[in-house]
Amino acid sequence: MKDYLESLEIGEEKVHLSKEEVKAIMAKHGTVVENEKEKIIEAKDNELSTQKTTIEELKKQIEGMPTSDDVEALKTKIKEYEDAETERKKVEKEAKEKSIRDERTNAFFNEVKFASESAKAGVIAQFNEKDFKYDEESKKFLGAKEWLEDLKAKDTGAFLSDVANPKFTDSVSTPTKGFDEVKNNVSLNTKFKNFN
Repeated sequence: MKDYLESLEIGEEKVHLSKEEVKAIMAKHGTVVENEKEKIIEAKDNELSTQKTTIEELKKQIEGMPTSDDVEALKTKIKEYEDAETERKKVEKEAKEKSIRDERTNAFFNEVKFASESAKAGVIAQFNEKDFKYDEESKKFLGAKEWLEDLKAKDTGAFLSDVANPKFTDSVSTPTKGFDEVKNNVSLNTKFKNFN
């Protein structure tokens, strides 16, 4: 660069720079170059420091990460929890469905008069075995009414009947009129001579 400045011709008269001017320019140039070099070195040092810090942080994260055995154990535990939750939901749903079905079954048999509690339990068990489908629109078990009527006809002993088991509204009393007449008639018959 020094040779270039010394051979440089300036203007129409082709004036050359003096040695002091060349020396001053070279000194200024050296200062600028050094400043720029320092900026580049500082930027590279900062970049390198940032990268080292990032590498150290990543190493710490890697050290803190679970091993493949830990990950597998964790996956197994998660699967167990998911399975347990699925089973819990299933049991809860079945219990709710059973409760609703029991409530509907009790409503269906509410007006039915059974001969005994064991007859009632047996009929309800048969009903449950049939697994009648419940129609949400009509709010009835499909085919259950017909089944019950058929069962009442076939197994009359399991059910109370207003005809077979009459209910008296008046109290029963013994007749008092005409007893003497009956007594006299009985005394006429030889079989009942010792009646008096």
